[in-house]
Amino acid sequence: MVKIFISLTLLLAATASAQAPKVLKETNAHTSNSWTGDQLYKEFCAVCHGIDGKGSGPAASALKVTPTDLTQFSRRNGNRYNDLKMRGIINNTDAVGAHGTTEMPIWGDIFKSISANATFGQMRVDALVKYLQSMQK
Repeated sequence: MVKIFISLTLLLAATASAQAPKVLKETNAHTSNSWTGDQLYKEFCAVCHGIDGKGSGPAASALKVTPTDLTQFSRRNGNRYNDLKMRGIINNTDAVGAHGTTEMPIWGDIFKSISANATFGQMRVDALVKYLQSMQK
């Protein structure tokens, strides 16, 4: 069973007035009806990278590695959006520091695992890659 971190739980001290540290809740990958890039992003990516893609999602402060600002991907790559590189990051064929660890799931594998047809997983990756291109600043 593929496990991913997509939920966030706050631990509250019974007598303390301040919030305790945030911790990630591990959940199993689930079947998804999302097919468009924006839906996939909101369902699987925004919890860490934030709705705006800047790396400030609700789970970000609980992670050991700060999520990447996805809006700056083109700028960091010579002001060019490299869809093959982004696809490689999502599929974990291009190594990224946090990718493929318990901090960053390998989304290509997860998208394939939640469909009866592996082609549907690749279609989801393609939709997400295209959506991430639209987020570039």
